[in-house]
Parts: sequence; structure tokens; C-alpha cells
Amino acid sequence: MARSKQSQATIPRPRPAAEDPSAGTILLAHLVGEAGAFIDQLPRLGAGEEDAAHSARVAARRIRSALATCGPLLERERADRLRARLRDAADALAAERNAEVLLERLLADLDTLPERPGSARARAIVRRRLRGDLDAGRALALEALGSESFAALSACLVEPALGLTFTERAAGPGAEVVPRLVARTVRRLDRAAERLPVAAARVPYPADSAAFAPYAGTDDEEWHRVRILAKRARYAADMCVPAFGAPAARLTRRLKAVTEVLGVHQDATIAAEVVAELAARPRIGGPAAFVLGELYAHERHAATAQRHAFALVWPKASAADARAWLDG
Repeated sequence: MARSKQSQATIPRPRPAAEDPSAGTILLAHLVGEAGAFIDQLPRLGAGEEDAAHSARVAARRIRSALATCGPLLERERADRLRARLRDAADALAAERNAEVLLERLLADLDTLPERPGSARARAIVRRRLRGDLDAGRALALEALGSESFAALSACLVEPALGLTFTERAAGPGAEVVPRLVARTVRRLDRAAERLPVAAARVPYPADSAAFAPYAGTDDEEWHRVRILAKRARYAADMCVPAFGAPAARLTRRLKAVTEVLGVHQDATIAAEVVAELAARPRIGGPAAFVLGELYAHERHAATAQRHAFALVWPKASAADARAWLDG
């Protein structure tokens, strides 16, 4: 029986220095580097070192992003299996870090509000809830580290080519193939960004109530979706920096500005949701509920400010001079 073209494809080998690297070579170098970054965090995770979970999650996201962006270069089943394992690992490591960031943010923001009779109780409510989440997240992370699925992921990441199978398209010239794949990812971001109320966001404080509606939180998920796609586009551009140099680095920097703005937006919207849930609990007392209401307004205002910031940084990220190399 004749084998399929895909099964005949082998791991792309580096070309001679005089030639441009293949698409698969560019992808493989990136994947191996990020896999090493993830593996390096395992001892630190076990020791509970600060920032280890965050660093491991970033490496996992960057691998998953590359697998998604460069899907046509890979046999799908193995790539999907690796993406799923990385997603599960990142999710298991997320709760502790998220609770830690949220606790730090809310306590700091409470300190910026006027001191009132309910302030001390509001702090205690926030601290108790999020320290509980922090402890639960730490337990979940330690459980995941000792699991069979985590061991299987670690073993996969140290395999040659991460256990992936490359398609024949991966042998194509990187200068032609890779920018097209990155451009496809960038176009998905552009389509999602077009659906945001960017024109309204250019005005920090809309004068009429109709214009203020988008800032009420009803469209937070659309902004979060753009953040996810912007991260994927940023990681895709960053993957190309070693091979494409300054043009890819320029797009990476501008997309980084977008993701940082939308990251703060996401933190503020999550903080507002948690505060609203805490304020709605019975028997917390009127003074504490009032302070939590002030804190909720503070977080929604912070989200509004980041939407305005997005309206300022997005034109640079979508400008032609940042995208020209993708047409190559």
C-alpha cells in the first residue's frame, strides 16, 4: 500500500547556511526553545518559586500559539494532542497565579479609596476570599505536577521535534510560507478588532448615555477575544524575529503594546466581577457593601481607561509599515 504524502514527510532539516531556512526549520527552532523554557520551570514549580507558574504558562501559550498558527505544517492529530496537554497544564497552573494577581490588585486599589467605616471589613472580605482561592490554586498546581498527564507532557516536550510529524509543506521556503501563515493569524485579529467600538473608545468619557453603554461590561468578552488573538499574533511575529529580523521585531513590539493594554483591561474586568459577587453576599453590612461598590466603580473605570489606551495603540499595530513583510 502506498503511503500518503503526509506520512512520507520527515522532520525538516536545516538547510545549508547559504540557503534560506525552511518553514519547518523556523517553526521547529521556536518550538524547541519554548519547550526548553517550559521544562526549565519544572524544578522551580516543585519548589514553589515565585513566578515559576507564570513563566511555565507563558512558554505553554507560546507553543500552543505556534501550533495553531503553523497548523498546515504539522500532522493534525499529534499537534492537537500536544495543544490539549499544554492547555490542561496551563489551566492547572493558572488558578494560583490569577488569585495572587487579583489579591494584590484589589488590596492596592482599596488603598487608593477614601477611608470609610466599611473599609476594614471590605479589605477583610477581599483578603479572605482570594487567599482561599490562592490556597486552592496552589493545591491544584501541586496535584497537577504529580499527575500522569503532566509527566506525559514533559516527556513529549523533550522528544525530538516534540513528537510532532511535519507535512511536506514544512519543507517549503520559510521566506514564503511563514509570513503567509502569520498573516492569516493577523487577519483574524483584524476582523475581531473591527467589531470593537474603537471610535467610541477614543473618547475617554462619552458625553451621552448611549455612547457609554459599551463601557458597562456587556461586551467584555469581545475585548477578551481580541486580547487572545492579539497574543497569538504577537507570538507568531516573535517566532519570526530570528529569521526575518527588524520587520518582525517591529510588529512584535507594537502587538506587545496592544496585549499589555488589553491584559490590564482583562484584569480590571475580572476584578470588577469578583467585587460585584462579594458585594452581593448577604450579611456583609451596608458600610462594607458601599466600599465594595466604590471599588467596583474603580475597576470599571480602569477598564474604560484601557479601552481608550487601546484606541491609541491599535493604529500603530495595524499600520502598513508594521505589516509590509507579511506580503512577502
